[in-house]
Amino acid sequence: MSTHELIALEVYCTHQGIDVTFVHSLHERGLILITTEREVHFIESTQLARIEQLARMHYDLDINLEGIEAISHLLERMQSAQDDLRVLRERLSLYEGNS
Repeated sequence: MSTHELIALEVYCTHQGIDVTFVHSLHERGLILITTEREVHFIESTQLARIEQLARMHYDLDINLEGIEAISHLLERMQSAQDDLRVLRERLSLYEGNS
């Protein structure tokens, strides 16, 4: 069982001024997860920051869904590269410390 807080999608979208169909489109493209229970759609509280980021790209910067998908993919690759770099720096510091 998930320990994350679930938020009704309709309530969240109304409160944030985001179109529900936009959030469903993000889900269809695999950019976010939507949970359905008893025919009601929910989002986990852990995804709020991601949805807000994607919504800002769409509404404030006027980026279409294809662009959001491409940018999201590039940001994930960049984060992965940064994580790899951090690990390599930690390994290098171990060797430099023994000199």
